[in-house]
Amino acid sequence: MRIMIHSNAPYVPSGYGQQTRLLLGMLRELGHEPAVSAFYGLTGQPITWEGYPIFPAGQLGYGLDMIIPHAKAWRADLVITLMDFWQLAPIAEQLQELNLAAWLPVDCTPLSKLDREMLKRSGARPIAMSEFGTEQLHGAGFDPLYAPHVHEFSSQDYEAAKESRARYRENMGIADRFVIGICAANNDHLRKGIPEQFEAFRRFHTVYPDALLLVHSIARTGRGLDLTELAHDMGLPQDSVRITDSYAQLSGAFDTEMMRDWYSVLDVLSQGSYAEAFGVPMIEAQACGTPVIGTLSSAMTENIGPGWSTVGEGFWNHVHGAWWRRPNIQGLYRNYEKAHRDARYRRGVARDFAQKFHVTEGAIASSYWKPILEELEPKGCE
Repeated sequence: MRIMIHSNAPYVPSGYGQQTRLLLGMLRELGHEPAVSAFYGLTGQPITWEGYPIFPAGQLGYGLDMIIPHAKAWRADLVITLMDFWQLAPIAEQLQELNLAAWLPVDCTPLSKLDREMLKRSGARPIAMSEFGTEQLHGAGFDPLYAPHVHEFSSQDYEAAKESRARYRENMGIADRFVIGICAANNDHLRKGIPEQFEAFRRFHTVYPDALLLVHSIARTGRGLDLTELAHDMGLPQDSVRITDSYAQLSGAFDTEMMRDWYSVLDVLSQGSYAEAFGVPMIEAQACGTPVIGTLSSAMTENIGPGWSTVGEGFWNHVHGAWWRRPNIQGLYRNYEKAHRDARYRRGVARDFAQKFHVTEGAIASSYWKPILEELEPKGCE
C-alpha cells in the first residue's frame, strides 16, 4: 500500500516526530510505500529524507489545508494520523473521502468528548497506543485497533549506558548524588504535573541534601511554565536543579545517543503527570536501566513496570469532559524515598520490562502493524 502519515516530520526531535520516524521504518519493513504529511517541521516545498517523501505544512495549523491534498498527491491508499486527532475537527466531514485511521492519544476517563465527536464525524478507524486507550475507545462504542508506541534503545545501548554511567556522572560532578529526572514537554501549565513534582522534590531535598533534579524540558515556552522562575519561587536551592540547555533542544542537537546518556545518569525518572496517552520517556528510561515513578493514571498504569506509583486524586478536565488524576505530592515524596533506597536494585528488571516495546527486539511491526494494515487495506489494493 501507499501510506501517508500525517504528523510531525520524522527528523523533528519531538515525541511525535520520533514515533513517525520509527513507524516509517516499520511500514517499509512490511513492504509498504510510506510518506509523511508534515504539519510541523517542514514548510515551502516537499523533500526526500532518507528515501521517504516528506510533504510540507500549509497555512493552517495541524495541516487542515494540506492533509487531503497531500493524500491525493501521494495517491495514498491509507492515511494514518498521529496527533491530537480532535484538532482536525474543522474538516471532519471532508476527511470521510479518505481511507483514514487515527493513531490517537487517549489519556482521560471516559474518552474525551472531543475525540468521541471527531471519530464519529470523520469515520476514521481508531488505533489506540495503549491498553488504557483501547479500553476507553471500546467504552465509547468504537472498535479500536492497537499498536503501542516504541523505543529504539537496544540491548547494546543498555550495555553502553551501564559502562558510561559512572563516567558521565563523574564528568557532570554528580558522582555521589542521588539523581531524579523529569523528561516532559513544557507545553501547558498543568498536564505534566511539574509544580507537584518540584514541591515533592523540595521536601525530599530537605531530608536528602545530596539529591539533584535534572529536568529535560524547554525552560520557557509561550504556552508553558517558566521552569527557572518556578524552581526559584518554590524555594528549590539553586544547586539542586539543572535544566537542559534550551538552545540545544530547540536546535535539534539532542540525538538518540545523547538521550540514552541522559537517562543513564539518573537514579530514577519521575513521571508525575496528570495524564499520559503512553508516556514514552517511561519506557525509554527503563530501556536504559533507569526505573520510573508514575501517577496511577491513564497509560502510566501499564508502563510503570517494576517502578513505583502514586494514586493521586480525580481532576475534572472540563475541556475534554472527562477525568485526569492529580499527582499526590506526598505520594511522590514517599516514592522518591523508596527509590533512594531501592532504585539500584531495579535497573536490570526495568530494562527487561522495556524491551517488549523495542521497535525490533519487541517485533512490533510483525506483531501489531502487520495485522492492522491487513485489516485497513482497501479491497483490490495491491
